[in-house]
Amino acid sequence: MRYKDAGVDLSKHRRIHEAASALLGGRAGAYARWVEVGGTEVALHVDGVGTKALWLLEAGRLETAGWDCVVVNVNDVVCDGFKPVAVVDYIALSPGLEERAVEILAGVKKAIDAMGAVLLGGETAIMPDVVNGVDAVCTVLAVREASTSPIEPGDYAIGLESTGPHANGFSLLRRLFRLDDKICGSDAAEVLLAPVASYHRVLDLMKEGLVKAAAHITGGGFSKLRRVLGGLGAELQLGELPCWAEAVMRRGVPIDEMYKVFNMGVGMVLFSKHPKEAVRRAEDLGLSARVIGRVKPEGPILVDGIRVG
Repeated sequence: MRYKDAGVDLSKHRRIHEAASALLGGRAGAYARWVEVGGTEVALHVDGVGTKALWLLEAGRLETAGWDCVVVNVNDVVCDGFKPVAVVDYIALSPGLEERAVEILAGVKKAIDAMGAVLLGGETAIMPDVVNGVDAVCTVLAVREASTSPIEPGDYAIGLESTGPHANGFSLLRRLFRLDDKICGSDAAEVLLAPVASYHRVLDLMKEGLVKAAAHITGGGFSKLRRVLGGLGAELQLGELPCWAEAVMRRGVPIDEMYKVFNMGVGMVLFSKHPKEAVRRAEDLGLSARVIGRVKPEGPILVDGIRVG
């Protein structure tokens, strides 16, 4: 089964992005766009939890939806050197679920406290005939705190471990598993619904000159690497894949599709000229890191031999 079979056509998704990009102004990075306000570069970024929220509702874990809602945005803006300072949320619910919004807000508050940001407000909407369950979206305001620099051939790629599939590919996962299915020795809920890992401390590595640039591996999987590599090539070897990724493949998802949908155990890729120091410092900051490859002068982007870009 491919993502398209679950209702998500990535080629159509890319065309939406292309149309939207034509309308956007401001300065653009790999993940964020920003404007200058009073001499400060300010980014505004929006993203949501997606269909993972339906499983989180079923499993009684909506606090994770609030956490994820913030963190998926933070991990994006960090790639362009921005620090989150404020958040607003949008929570849409079907009738009968009004009381569950408080659980999502608790997760939002937990995330912003962990990252030193503030919650400025938000919107909660009850939407009969439009929403079937729950949708959670957050917008993050961030300011420039570090600068990225051009990646060069010979630079090293460093992988930061993910906590699971994070918040991507759940339209497909929900067709492959039930929450009480056994995978990796536990219920699928325990393995697949883990909160998204926060990589906000990557900013420290950028400020210390140990990381040039970063790629958040989200929707589109490792094709996201093209955003930061431009016309350069790369060869990455992830090593042993996480149990959950192996379980997904055993349900019939082709391996090439896996690398274009899921993070395969690596939630962010950092690029550095100083791999030993960057890995050591990342570990000091609580991030599980390892060298996974190098940048090439040209050619395709290969991850475990799979062409992703």
